[in-house]
Amino acid sequence: MIKKTKFTVYIADTFFSQMLGLMYREKLNQNEGMLFITNKASNYGIWMLNMKFSIDIIWLDSNGKVVDIKENAKPSHSIFSSEIFKPRLKAKYVLELNSGVSKSKGINIGSVISSSILK
Repeated sequence: MIKKTKFTVYIADTFFSQMLGLMYREKLNQNEGMLFITNKASNYGIWMLNMKFSIDIIWLDSNGKVVDIKENAKPSHSIFSSEIFKPRLKAKYVLELNSGVSKSKGINIGSVISSSILK
């Protein structure tokens, strides 16, 4: 739950699902996202290669606290020009939402996202 809004998230918890991410998808519906679950906290980078829409990237610590946000990350279609976005602090989870959601829901560094998935 984010600021009293329930989201449905696709889970990326395997190497393959994390490599693929939201690549080639046409869109995320309203209140949908993708949650990357890792084994340990690190500075996990996200790139936008072969994405079809912009997203907000939200990095979370092991307690669901937002440690960094990249708003409006834009798609890239070239491996040579695709920027890799990394958090300033280590994160255990990465949440990808439609572009603009973090701003519209008031999600900031320090916000806490609650979920039974985050453990």
